[in-house]
Amino acid sequence: MDQKWLLNKPKQMSRETLAALWYAESQKLLTLAYRMLKNRDEAEDILMDVFVSVPTAIQNFRGEAAISSWLYRMTINACLMKIRKAKRHAELEEINFDYIQEQSIGTKEEKEELKPGILNDALNALPADTRSMIWLKDAENLSIEELVDIFLMPSGTIKARLSRARAFIRNFIQRSGEYAR
Repeated sequence: MDQKWLLNKPKQMSRETLAALWYAESQKLLTLAYRMLKNRDEAEDILMDVFVSVPTAIQNFRGEAAISSWLYRMTINACLMKIRKAKRHAELEEINFDYIQEQSIGTKEEKEELKPGILNDALNALPADTRSMIWLKDAENLSIEELVDIFLMPSGTIKARLSRARAFIRNFIQRSGEYAR
């Protein structure tokens, strides 16, 4: 969606504009919410909450980031609030394990030495926002710049968190005794 068009509109959002945003972004936001919460019904609730709040929240959108990054941030915040309120740390979901394993562990041969589920256990040991950061970077292939817009952190902080998370995963697997190295 062309955000310049959106920003040139009055601060009241029309149904047509909201519908266009829904069609352009809802599936990606639903997937993100589901990956964070591991529950389809809760993810759908979050998606609805986000889109219900868009007409009001759009007044705070300045256009410095892409509208999709702004919606990702709203979705992540809503999911984290739900996790905190429920006092549970939901696992991130079936992630693109091959790429994350390659980034955290190493080559294909080394990956074949892992027992099933150990990477999932390592990811679940990370805080929810770090899991979502790894997922967005490695599985969704977002750039560091996009992560900066979503997480509202400097690029150096994003890179450091990703590096520490990958090192944590590697160490977790090695300490578990499930890895031959």
